[in-house]
Amino acid sequence: MIAIFLKHKYLAGAIIGLLSLSIICQIIMGVLFHIMIRESGNMPATKNKSLKKCKLKYINCYKLNGRMVNTSVFVDKFIQKITFLKMPLIRLSHISGQLMMLSVLVTGITICFTLAAGDTLFQIIPYYLSSILGLYLYFSISGLVDIQGKKKILKTNLVDYLENHLVPRLEVERENLLRGEKAQDREDEVSPERTMGWKEGLRVKEDMEKAVPASADYQDELEDLLKEFFA
Repeated sequence: MIAIFLKHKYLAGAIIGLLSLSIICQIIMGVLFHIMIRESGNMPATKNKSLKKCKLKYINCYKLNGRMVNTSVFVDKFIQKITFLKMPLIRLSHISGQLMMLSVLVTGITICFTLAAGDTLFQIIPYYLSSILGLYLYFSISGLVDIQGKKKILKTNLVDYLENHLVPRLEVERENLLRGEKAQDREDEVSPERTMGWKEGLRVKEDMEKAVPASADYQDELEDLLKEFFA
């Protein structure tokens, strides 16, 4: 069987390499989600950079909008943007499937070359077996890793922390801030500057009232002078 693979060693190497890369991608995603699920159980003290960014972004959005309307949608978007080596995990999942399909395609090409070379059915059976075994390994590991299941667990943990632990704390901070602003407004209403302004206005009013009698006396004197002039 090994001799049959060595007859087309480059194609056989491509089959094994593509299959291995496909499985490695699945394992990487499973490990990353496992780590994040474990860290999400202790969000206040987490050291995971992605989870820290998620928490900080949620706080900023909450303070900017007054409240977070849909935490579930926020968490879904966060999970979709999780990256590995600057590559989104959702794209890594697609690459894993494409690598598996390429492995099956290369197997089919190898079988065509083998038949064209005049080999018998017995000689192409190993390639069929390798293709079936590769598909079995791929779907078995996908089932063990269970990416979709891990996404749901991670989402549940994050939504629970954000809505039941982080939001109440943010609400307390917001209420304390509003109370501080109201207290400041009350202090401004009785501030010395406003009192001085009121006193200054009262003094001006008194001066105007004093000035009115003086103006009336001056008008009477003017009328007396006019009468004497025309007499």
